Amino acid sequence: MGYEPSVVRTVARTFGFELTETDARVLGESAARYEQAAREVTPPAEPSTTAASDVRPGTDEFNAFNYRCSLGDGEGPLADLDVGVKDNIAVAGVPMTCGSSTIDYVPERSATVIERLVDAGATIVGVTNMDEFAYGSTGEYCAHGRVINPNAPDHVPGGSSSGSAAAVAAGLVEIGLGSDTGGSLRMPAAFSGVVGVKPTHRSVSRDGFVDLAPSLDHVGTLANTVENAARVLEVINGPDPRDPSTFGQTPATDIASAAGEPVDDLTVGIIKEGMAVADEGVRETVAEAVDALGDRGVSIKHVAVPTMDGLVPLFSHVTGAEFAAFLAANGVSYGTGSGYSESWREELAGANERGEYGERVREMAIINQLLRTETGGDLYVRTWEVRRALCAEVAAAFEAVDALVCPTMPMVAPEYGAVGQTDSAPMTLANTAPFDMTGHPAISVPYGDVDGLPVGVQLVARWGDEPTAVRLASTVESLN
Repeated sequence: MGYEPSVVRTVARTFGFELTETDARVLGESAARYEQAAREVTPPAEPSTTAASDVRPGTDEFNAFNYRCSLGDGEGPLADLDVGVKDNIAVAGVPMTCGSSTIDYVPERSATVIERLVDAGATIVGVTNMDEFAYGSTGEYCAHGRVINPNAPDHVPGGSSSGSAAAVAAGLVEIGLGSDTGGSLRMPAAFSGVVGVKPTHRSVSRDGFVDLAPSLDHVGTLANTVENAARVLEVINGPDPRDPSTFGQTPATDIASAAGEPVDDLTVGIIKEGMAVADEGVRETVAEAVDALGDRGVSIKHVAVPTMDGLVPLFSHVTGAEFAAFLAANGVSYGTGSGYSESWREELAGANERGEYGERVREMAIINQLLRTETGGDLYVRTWEVRRALCAEVAAAFEAVDALVCPTMPMVAPEYGAVGQTDSAPMTLANTAPFDMTGHPAISVPYGDVDGLPVGVQLVARWGDEPTAVRLASTVESLN
């Protein structure tokens, strides 16, 4: 038995082939044999994992937690840290919904980053709210209700890692795990007045994490201090057999020790384009922070990254195309070297059949799948051409400096509803998305305020050089 010749012929036409009846039958039989051989190989059983206990709904006043739980014995170098985990990172025994009302999934195994934290003594105390499928920059697209900014209750906390940021800002935890595709760690860090660290691309395992756009996604940390963020990053980074894409990295192992080290041997480049897009108050506050670094002996230069101008539409197409492909394939991301279990794929398949996603996910899925199928991929190719130019410009800037600096966000936290009512939505991504596209490590650290609202300073280092970013960020933190 094999696949029907009519089915084989339809597939062949995708590649411009016209098959005879005999050829179609032979190829269909060959495909069936390939399939049978593959299905006869039994995957090894997953290693046992400890499930969280005391799982219960989150009830905090900021709507930061979807669920509360307890996982970890508190013995090890991170024993003093409580951790909230974004709802797209698996914690065994705790519902994982990706911020969606249509997902009802309980992981049987925790993500690699969770296992590493628990092994190091940290305690997982809950799963945090987020914009649905991480598609949002404000924290207003959470199916479980919007998240409240503890430092500015009438203003957005930032997204999509909104619950993790709010939990840290409110003092409910020291650490919030999150993800960053276009700024989803650094945006809420800036708006909520906490530290946000996006590591070098693929230096941290994405096993057990639900992608938004695989070529852009990073798993990282929100924290109450730069040093605590660095301590966590030291534990969760490094090669992981469950995510072979991490094997191409040699991550730093001395990140936390860099906090508080002198910075008078460093040169920092102020990104012209990153400053130009910022509101006046934000620009002046970040300039103050840079001047303060200069007072500590840091050499200051000005650099240009021209491709940052007008980059957001192309970034948005990369994100959208990869998300639409991921969703349409029920969670399969071909070639990325990571992924999640068959049971998760079944859950996504059911969600696709129900068609009950939130309005923003519905809109983005349809628009981007339409563009994928109707443009033949030429828009996606164009984005990669621009992406290569951006990488070259950033590499050239790093020939003269040790780190780059600009405002994390061009504005302070808007009021609820303000971003969707104006053209400011793309601007929320202007300074963060470029470094998801290049993969460089970046830290947002609070410094000062504008009209009582926190301002974030973004420091970007060379690939794999998180210690330099930590040195500078901890210095800015000490001057705040």
